[in-house]
Amino acid sequence: MSTRTSSQVSASDRLMMAALAAGAMFVAGYTVVRVSLDVSATVPASSAAAEVNVVPSEGTLWSDFGG
Repeated sequence: MSTRTSSQVSASDRLMMAALAAGAMFVAGYTVVRVSLDVSATVPASSAAAEVNVVPSEGTLWSDFGG
């Protein structure tokens, strides 16, 4: 029985390893996004935080320039 070194790995083996790695990263990323969305949906937003995220109108933005 012989052992394989990294230089003896075939192209199909490398393709299989790349596909498995990509699949694992997709599953991990999907899980992290789902968990973070679930956590943010369960935490109620305060009214002060909602006001900070509101973008003012153009008139308010130009009022600092004397408009």
